[in-house]
Amino acid sequence: MRRFLKTAVIATIVAAQPAVAAELQVHLPPESTTIDFTLKATMHTVHGTVTLESAEFTIDSETGEASGEAVVIAASADTQNKKRDKKMHGKVLVSAEHPLIVIHAERIEGPLALEGTSEITLVGAMEILGAEHPIRVPMTVTMNGDTASVEATFQVPYVEWGLKDPSTFVLRVGKEVPVTVKAENITVNRVTSALETPSE
Repeated sequence: MRRFLKTAVIATIVAAQPAVAAELQVHLPPESTTIDFTLKATMHTVHGTVTLESAEFTIDSETGEASGEAVVIAASADTQNKKRDKKMHGKVLVSAEHPLIVIHAERIEGPLALEGTSEITLVGAMEILGAEHPIRVPMTVTMNGDTASVEATFQVPYVEWGLKDPSTFVLRVGKEVPVTVKAENITVNRVTSALETPSE
């Protein structure tokens, strides 16, 4: 009986405490963020990099709602082959006319721990060549106080999205591009608020 009463008292005290939600304001520093991509082609795989210009997000840890964007410099895409890169920029990315690629955030799926490691998915849209396409970015997030690190890999079905297929009669290339993002020293500002339990 005493154990039951003790448990009931503890449960009552816990229930009376306001839940705490956190709005997370997240900044990815370009200098400690790498973006790599690969493209499978006949007899070999092309490896390349692209540069992050900026990335700012706001995430509600309670609801998963998110806003903000990551901006990538399309003209910075580089595969270490001048002839191939000229074709990529001129016919596929058309980077002279569309210099930026932008990922817009809408929400996150999966529980985001305010400390430690979480497996979540960023849901939003990628804007490329003037059009937006739905995108899902699975990622591993490690939170440590007011800093974090992220690793994410996702597929960009560029041909399906209307970008030119660079394949020729002899050279065949993949229709999707795997992209890997790694970011360190991410700044996380937490704005906490109490979620009051409605009274009866």
